[in-house]
Amino acid sequence: MITVEALTKSFGSTRVLDGLDHRQAAGETVALIGPSGCGKSTFLRCLNQLETHDTGRITIGDLTLEGGRAATTEQQRQLRLRAGMVFQQFHLFPHRTALENVMEGPLHILREPRAEAEARARDLLAKVDLSARADHLPGQLSGGQQQRVAIARALAMRPQLLLLDEPTSALDPELRDEVRSVLRQLAEEGMTMLVVTHDMQLAREVADQVVFLHQGRVAESGTPEAIFNAPTHERTRDFLRKVRG
Repeated sequence: MITVEALTKSFGSTRVLDGLDHRQAAGETVALIGPSGCGKSTFLRCLNQLETHDTGRITIGDLTLEGGRAATTEQQRQLRLRAGMVFQQFHLFPHRTALENVMEGPLHILREPRAEAEARARDLLAKVDLSARADHLPGQLSGGQQQRVAIARALAMRPQLLLLDEPTSALDPELRDEVRSVLRQLAEEGMTMLVVTHDMQLAREVADQVVFLHQGRVAESGTPEAIFNAPTHERTRDFLRKVRG
């Protein structure tokens, strides 16, 4: 589903990704963890071409993007049909209801009939337990509810893959549980997800594999049990000691 080979990305003289390799099967959930500045979010932004990688190769499904040149408009369109993005700060349209936010992409990008787009949007809001909030504006919703709308909006485009950048970090502890529950359900249903997170509970509960990044490379990867209970890399052990406080 995802194959990344020797990915590099620099900002000026700072090398953020340094020959990163990653493989992920369809239906697998992977959590990317590591200290701030290790390249997690930059990696995600390269995958959906919000950033152009310098060298290396990204393959998502049957679409391959080579480093050193920006994706064409058609490649970007095809990529974003395959990969949905969920951001840390929600990015909902503030003047549109939860229902309208979820309908927006299917109506204007997929050109679905309004009745079909609305029916699917209501189904997805039910999936994230927000049927009763369909007609609420984002400002009338809690942070956890807004993030669940954002997840429903991404799913409305029928993606093969969900990319999630710190989906719980902007939320209070109680609200994080709401989002963890939705992502746990999606993982159980076989949705392919790549999750950048500092939320170790989310990584434990949702991921099939946990990948620890250090200085722009994969330092260690394994099951949640292996990474959290018996990490082999000293930098992983140091990071987890600090996270556990």
